[in-house]
Amino acid sequence: MTDNDSSSPALPQPAAGAPQGPPPWQQAAFRPLSDTGAGLGESPVWSARHTCVWWVDISGARLLRTPLDGPTEITATPETPGFVQVVDGAVFVGMQSGIFRYDTEHARFDKLVALPATTQRFNDACCDAQGRIWAGTMDCDNLRNDGVLYLFDPAAMTLQAKAEGYRTINGLAFDAAAGRLYVSDSHPSVQRVWTHELEGEALSPPRVFARFDDLDGRPDGAAMTDDGQYWIAGVGGASLYRFERDGQISARFRVPFNDPTKPAFLPGRAPAMVLTSKGAADDPEGGRLALWSDPPCAPQQERRHP
Repeated sequence: MTDNDSSSPALPQPAAGAPQGPPPWQQAAFRPLSDTGAGLGESPVWSARHTCVWWVDISGARLLRTPLDGPTEITATPETPGFVQVVDGAVFVGMQSGIFRYDTEHARFDKLVALPATTQRFNDACCDAQGRIWAGTMDCDNLRNDGVLYLFDPAAMTLQAKAEGYRTINGLAFDAAAGRLYVSDSHPSVQRVWTHELEGEALSPPRVFARFDDLDGRPDGAAMTDDGQYWIAGVGGASLYRFERDGQISARFRVPFNDPTKPAFLPGRAPAMVLTSKGAADDPEGGRLALWSDPPCAPQQERRHP
């Protein structure tokens, strides 16, 4: 059984009185934050310990560290990176052959666990409330539906396969209050978002949360607010969507580049958002890490494992 099979359950019907049409488009006020761009920027994550945003350049094989008021530090990665996550101050980078810990003092990558499939690489990831990393893989050539959703436990140094059958896994985000894991497949032939209820290490069967067939862009990287709003980038459509827990789109935003890839929140009473994107010769804003100082969301608490 594959989690992106066309036989997945249909979306629930809107409740009586719920809005039937999409909300109007708004303009998201992003401005460049980084002084350097990426070929394919991805996986931004705020680290309170390091007072910076970590992110990766997949096509450029680079790990980037951008403070809010200074130049971006760049470190070449030994393999193609897919994600970076920070747990209790430790920086973890998923690459082609496995998950590495980045030694910030010596600028060194140490492999912690190996990826079983040599024809795949890590792509997207998120942390849950226990500081575990949910990470997805994809075929390096993006030709097969053999991507796997893994659970990596940094404390136990274990890597467990939890679901499979993805083409281009993305959209990973964890709703701690609801105990729900979100995951998308952004390949043009799929374009869906699913949810899993999470109990310990057990996942419920996938439930279709949203289809992007008729939306601008494909469902790429995502971020979750403390009150359960799911924000996801519409790559290829210059768009950013905000979903409520019931699957309704509550806001749509235009962004200043065509290929946004993944948002992330900077916590605080006045939260901010950063957004990565794909660089392109005809898209001067694309590729740089961008900052939105006042996105319409509630105050965000510092994550338990920053």
